[in-house]
Amino acid sequence: MPQYTVSVEVHADIEQAWDVFMDESKMSQWLKGFTSMETIEGEPLTVGSKYKLFFEERGREVVLVETVRAIHPPRQFVFDLDHELMNSTVDVTLERRGREVTMISSRTDVKATKLLWKIMMFFMVPNMKKRQRENFENLKAVIESS
Repeated sequence: MPQYTVSVEVHADIEQAWDVFMDESKMSQWLKGFTSMETIEGEPLTVGSKYKLFFEERGREVVLVETVRAIHPPRQFVFDLDHELMNSTVDVTLERRGREVTMISSRTDVKATKLLWKIMMFFMVPNMKKRQRENFENLKAVIESS
């Protein structure tokens, strides 16, 4: 199963970084293609709660189902992302690095659901990592301007 890690250092305290990261109204400012989110099961932001995340990719709507696996504010958010072609587990951690500095890191484990995608996965992971890095740079800008 392919895995990749991305980190960004943010000049903000951990609580501010967490609040922006978890703020649905700001997600379109840092998650490329994000259009909306809808709760489909459970109490929001609790273990087991599920959401549909809607993205626009090259003129098409892409829907991912997110299931919360663990949430420990303001330090960790773990979730599964499911799509017909692949499933991912994402572990996002925030670590205080100083009074006004926070390191945000994510470890993503990816599993393809179809044979062709399993073959292509090793070619796709570098692009997935690049996109996550871009999202984190966008998140950094949103946090630091808040």
